[in-house]
Amino acid sequence: CLCYLSVQPLQNLRQMDLSYSVNLKELPDLSTAINLRKLFLSGCSSLIKLPSCIGNATNLEDLDLNGCSSLVELPSFGDAINLQKLLLRHCSNLVELPSIGNAINLRELDLYYCSSLIRLPSSIGNAINLLILDLNGCSNLLELPSSIGNAINLQKLDLRRCAKLLELPSSIGNAINLQNLLLDDCSSLLKLPSSIGNATNLVYMNLSNCSNLVELPLSIGNLQKLQELILKGCSKLEDLPININLESLDRLVLNDCSMLKRFPEISTNVRALYLCGTAIEEVPLSIRSWPRLDELLMSYFDNLIEFPHVLDIITNLILSDKDLQEVPPLIKRISRLQTLILKGYRKVVSLPQIPDSLKWIDAEDCESLERLDCSFHNPEITLFFGKCFKLNQEARDLIIQTPTRQAVLPGREV
Repeated sequence: CLCYLSVQPLQNLRQMDLSYSVNLKELPDLSTAINLRKLFLSGCSSLIKLPSCIGNATNLEDLDLNGCSSLVELPSFGDAINLQKLLLRHCSNLVELPSIGNAINLRELDLYYCSSLIRLPSSIGNAINLLILDLNGCSNLLELPSSIGNAINLQKLDLRRCAKLLELPSSIGNAINLQNLLLDDCSSLLKLPSSIGNATNLVYMNLSNCSNLVELPLSIGNLQKLQELILKGCSKLEDLPININLESLDRLVLNDCSMLKRFPEISTNVRALYLCGTAIEEVPLSIRSWPRLDELLMSYFDNLIEFPHVLDIITNLILSDKDLQEVPPLIKRISRLQTLILKGYRKVVSLPQIPDSLKWIDAEDCESLERLDCSFHNPEITLFFGKCFKLNQEARDLIIQTPTRQAVLPGREV
């Protein structure tokens, strides 16, 4: 088995690939490999350390250490001036990243699921050409250094599942070329800095399941290129900034923001608005004048009938009360409805008349459903009635005889 490696002078070596040498524990001195461009060590799960000369490999461009799960530390990369990719995925014992030093040409730094990593070096700011920084799954990461703002060419910052991260440094606003900011499942995150409004090239921001996030800064209104804002599961979010209009916002997701009571009006240009699981009980009349809105997803609530101006806007309806015994008859009046989700409504006995616009019905596991007091006129419709074992023969015949894109009937009980 390959535990240790001995090599002769390697002045002409440009690429070395030892990927998945699972018994390799350490590398020899590679100081003579002065022209080494690419070093692939992915999957070397027994590798404990790298020779210090790696950090002085001035011609090294790609270093792949993905899956080197025994690696505890790395040498300084102070003189690796041509290093462009540093890949450290699943280096689960790596506690700290050494100095980046003069690695000014670093384009991609991948620390995906380096679950023991606590911090980044302040020298990360020297990587002025860094485009992608992936910290997804760094569950012990406590903070980002303020120097991160010096990485002015950063385009994607992935902080998903950094569960101990409390806040972003205010310098993040200096990352003026940032386009994608992913903060999903940062459950300790309390707020965003107001300087986030300076990152005016942001296109996508995901804050899903940031369960301690209470508010967004007013400066978010400066993000005029933002196309998607995902706030799903921000259970302490009580309100959104008002009197701002994100001109490019295409999709706003607020599902399961259970404390949110006021209807969001942060963009009248939004095309898709998801509001399931919120405490919103009033829908403004102005929604009818939103020029691009063609997808409104919201939970059914008892007083929806008091807002008839909504009925011709809703395209997707998920009934949220699992104790519901009948589907409300007003469903027929939702003239643009395309999707109806009833899955798991075990007390519903019948399905009333539905609009002809409907393209998708999911009534799987509605174990009490017996009758279909409706007809299906859209040949593009998809019907799911799996596990609806009480459906009478008339209902089954209707499903079988109706032209559909797809239909699922209950099978025989076993």
